[in-house]
This record gives sequence, structure tokens and C-alpha cells, in this order.
Amino acid sequence: MRALAIGLGMTAWSLGAAAQPAPAPSAAAPAAIVRQWIERLNALSAEPATIDAFVALYAADALHTAGPTPDQRGTAVYRGHDGIRVLATRLAAAEERRVYRLETETAREATASLVHETTGPWGGPAVAVQIIATYTDAVSKKRFAAPGAVFFQIADGRIRRARVYVSDGERAEVEAEPTRRRP
Repeated sequence: MRALAIGLGMTAWSLGAAAQPAPAPSAAAPAAIVRQWIERLNALSAEPATIDAFVALYAADALHTAGPTPDQRGTAVYRGHDGIRVLATRLAAAEERRVYRLETETAREATASLVHETTGPWGGPAVAVQIIATYTDAVSKKRFAAPGAVFFQIADGRIRRARVYVSDGERAEVEAEPTRRRP
């Protein structure tokens, strides 16, 4: 009888635990938010759902700062969801086969993608990562790879600031894929 009572109690407890709601966005680990950002950046396309998913990672009053686009000089600053939507739409149109990834470091026969975290004065995490940006230019159809870095400020599970550096000076054209298959 006691075993039955314990069994019923454990079943009720496990059902209660399973019925708990998913954690709030603020509970997401900073590294997980950064990885989601890279995944959603890579997924950007003309489909509005991909752009909406990318924009959803940002706070409503967020700032995204990047290098200049071909039609401007100086730093490009995208403010709020509307501005970040403009950025995402431009990236989706300008880059094809986008593959951004975290850079890896190897030492002592171990390899890792480094995600540097600290706490910022706004009370949330600050995250810095090195990236490799690989993409095909939509106009020239040339494929490029370039190193870069992204600095995130996160508050309440959303990106409040992102600063993206991709080095045009270190950008290299990637050899085209062979047109014929080897036997």
C-alpha cells in the first residue's frame, strides 16, 4: 500500500512538473541567444517569417550597429524593430547561401567555440564572439569568406544592442564549386 501511495505521489509530481510552462525568454542562456541569432541570420530569406523570427530576438528599442552598406559611408545604425527589419531585408536580398558560424579555437588537442560573457551595467549579460561570415554576393554570384566579431548586450532575454564587425579588408573570395563531378 505504501509503495502504491509513493508511486501515485511520484506520478502526480511528475505530471505537475511536465505541466509547468516553458521558461520565460529572460531565462534563456546568453550563449543560446547568440546561437539563435546566428541560426536565424543564416535562415534569412525573402520569406517574411524568417525576417520576423530574426527581429523577434531583439528588444523593441534595440540598436544594431554595423559597417556601412555600399550605398552609404560610415557606421550603419538600425533602431528598433522597424530598423532591424530593414537590415534583415537588405541582408536577405544581398547575400545568398549565407553561412555565418562561431569561430573555433584549438589548443591541447581540444576544440571549442568561445563565447565570452560578462555582466553589463544595465544588469544583463554582455557577450562577445568571433565569427566567420561566408556568403555568395547576390549580384556578382561570387562567394566570400571574412572574419568578424559580434558584441551583444542582452536584457530580459532579448538583444538590446548588437555591434557587428565583418572585416572587408580580410574578406577573401572563395573558390567556386567545381562544375563537374569527379568519378
